[in-house]
Amino acid sequence: MSFSSKVRDELLSKLSANEWDETTALTALSSFSLVSLKLQAGQPFVLRVSRVETARLISDLAKHISGQTKIISRGKRDQQIELDLNGREWELINFDFYAFIKTLPQSDWWIILAPLFLAAGFMSDPSKRIYHLEVSPLAAARNEELHDLLLEMALPFRQTSNKRRRGVYLSSGDDIADFLRLSGAHLSLLRFEEVRSELELLGTVQRQVNFDEANIERMTDAVGRQMKSISIIEQSLGLDSIAGQLAETARLRLENPELSLADLGELMIPPIGKSGVSHRMRRLHALADKIVESQK
Repeated sequence: MSFSSKVRDELLSKLSANEWDETTALTALSSFSLVSLKLQAGQPFVLRVSRVETARLISDLAKHISGQTKIISRGKRDQQIELDLNGREWELINFDFYAFIKTLPQSDWWIILAPLFLAAGFMSDPSKRIYHLEVSPLAAARNEELHDLLLEMALPFRQTSNKRRRGVYLSSGDDIADFLRLSGAHLSLLRFEEVRSELELLGTVQRQVNFDEANIERMTDAVGRQMKSISIIEQSLGLDSIAGQLAETARLRLENPELSLADLGELMIPPIGKSGVSHRMRRLHALADKIVESQK
């Protein structure tokens, strides 16, 4: 089961178990799954939903307010249902969600957000390292209203530029977490945060591994150059012919190619720091370069 389906299941359970505002839940579900807002008097109100369970919830909610539904087509991925509320259907189109949420405490915003996601929402699987939550009402005319509504809830949705599918989306992990929390999908929020934490930990480990590998590569290259310079000096002049400190450094490097400059400095008598060893290495490089130049 996809992550998005798990979110829907949780929201379905929450809406099914709460009966305090069937009218608002039905209004939100129907408004954002309505096939078209361009209806004439007498035309049926047709909704399209992606799951049988959502259609069943709409039917149950409609019965609570003396309405009924009828399935008019069933496809592989969705089904269309006709909603009959005895003339009250037009209230769905004219319902002012923006004004309504201002009367609600933040803890009750789920009564709008949960149906909204069920009707028109989709969320990518965070384990794929993609954070994307999108809401695309079938009736495109709802987009501006929906965008304003979500911004009023401090959810910074952006409008999609896809001409084939108009809607709004979130692409920030923190913003998606806020949406899940406000919509009442608390179990999904926990799963989402667990995945995020795992990915962040893996990312930190990978960055450290990359950093260590880069350091090892740089050190290997540096040691290779040092060994080459020392070899040139040894073959041309002999290490005994150069200054004692440089000879000591050269011999210790030949004997300990795996050590860093700092560790190499600990073996000196007396011990010296990394900068001191680095200075001696530069002198060895300069001497080797001078030998090579003289042999041209």
